[in-house]
Amino acid sequence: MDRSTLTRVVFTIIVILTMLGTLWYAYHFASMGDLNTYIGDEVWYVPASRNLLHRLGINVSYFHNGSYGVNVIFPNASVKMMYLSVADWVASTNGATYRLEYMNFPGVYYEIPAENYRSFLRELKEDLPEGSYDVVPGFRYPDKENIQNYLNTEHPFMGKDIIMLSMVLLGDKPISWRLPGIVEFSLIELLVVLAVYRISGSYLASLIALAFVVADPTLQATSVAAMLDIHVAFFVALFVFALSYDMTALSAVALGLAGATKLSGAFGWPVLLWKCLKEEDSFLSFFSKVVVLPGVAFLIPEIPAIDAIGFQTWLREFLGSFRWHLSYKGPNPSTSPFWQWFVNYRPFPFHFNPNVFASTDPVLLMGMIVLILALPWLYRRREGILEPFFVFWSTVGFFALQYALGGRTQFSFYATVLVPPAAVVMGVALNELLRWEAFTESFMFYSNMLANLKMKQKQRLDDESPDQDESIVDQRFLKSPPNNEA
Repeated sequence: MDRSTLTRVVFTIIVILTMLGTLWYAYHFASMGDLNTYIGDEVWYVPASRNLLHRLGINVSYFHNGSYGVNVIFPNASVKMMYLSVADWVASTNGATYRLEYMNFPGVYYEIPAENYRSFLRELKEDLPEGSYDVVPGFRYPDKENIQNYLNTEHPFMGKDIIMLSMVLLGDKPISWRLPGIVEFSLIELLVVLAVYRISGSYLASLIALAFVVADPTLQATSVAAMLDIHVAFFVALFVFALSYDMTALSAVALGLAGATKLSGAFGWPVLLWKCLKEEDSFLSFFSKVVVLPGVAFLIPEIPAIDAIGFQTWLREFLGSFRWHLSYKGPNPSTSPFWQWFVNYRPFPFHFNPNVFASTDPVLLMGMIVLILALPWLYRRREGILEPFFVFWSTVGFFALQYALGGRTQFSFYATVLVPPAAVVMGVALNELLRWEAFTESFMFYSNMLANLKMKQKQRLDDESPDQDESIVDQRFLKSPPNNEA
């Protein structure tokens, strides 16, 4: 085996072992007994997924210690007061092993032994009037007001589609909700490595980027919580990967799916527009990649929600979500505007003991600021670095615009979407920036550009000034006459 082949094999083994280690560690952490409950914003996205499935007529199951979990929901508090004792009696006669009464909405949760579950449902139907209750099988709800009807329409549905799929296939339990994000964390590592290698052709650059991804605390936290941000980061990583391989059709689809998960996933759209403007000669091809493909990829994941609530309701609530995103949600001790992400100020807490905080990596994010100074030199050496660099700053720019327009309730975990493009850029850049001339040559570039701007401005001012011959009085007429003049 020659040296190049051996290097390739070692590199491949390192990447595979890192991905497997990520899967094992994140799965082990996410399945801890202390985390067998809702963490972070799972309290919104998971119930919304369960509710949407229920509206579509698909019931999921939660099996725990030989019993099935089931939520009995009443239409209102007065109906609950009337029939709760009957439901309790039916549950007790069927050997309920656990009971939790909700205080903030009219419902109660039971765990019924598997052998009695069907008889429990049958006796409920016999003893309670039709329309006086609804049965939602699965994990217990968080005790939040109106959570039994919540669909999270302020965000698109791709992320909830993923949670729904995991519920149907693996059961309605915390580790099932979180498993897709854990797998995506590992896949983000692979996509970043492949993108960096395509741009740089360097194993070292790819490993540097891999280290940034593996060690990133934002990805670590969001991968073990069934929220939207890890899914957005995955599709953004796919978007950056496709851009680096000049697969504009795939990049368009990936961008649409990222936006269909959370609108911030589409903040890299100007980069797709710029790339297609450079590459596409046909207007039809340009329009399809910039508008049609992302639009179709955005709409397909919305089909379950449209089916459940109707197109008009979905469209009205989707358009109304923009006002929500651009509104102030009130004081929150965990609020962290976008500029604070760069210094890891005020990480968002998902859970205490064990602690799960959405911290950011200041080295990674601040490094993207420093690299602005070396970009011209880097571009001359690795042209492909521009796309991920601009994806990062386009995303930051839209977050800044959101803040300026009134959406000032931002949190640290929003920065998850920035990690894949930043890791790609840093991997390529640090591999190249082991030489000082990167900064000196780039400094000269900026100095020359500034000097040219000043020269053009001076030339413009000179061109706009009046003609010297017409505006200046001939000095000969201002001189005093000679003393010997007669």
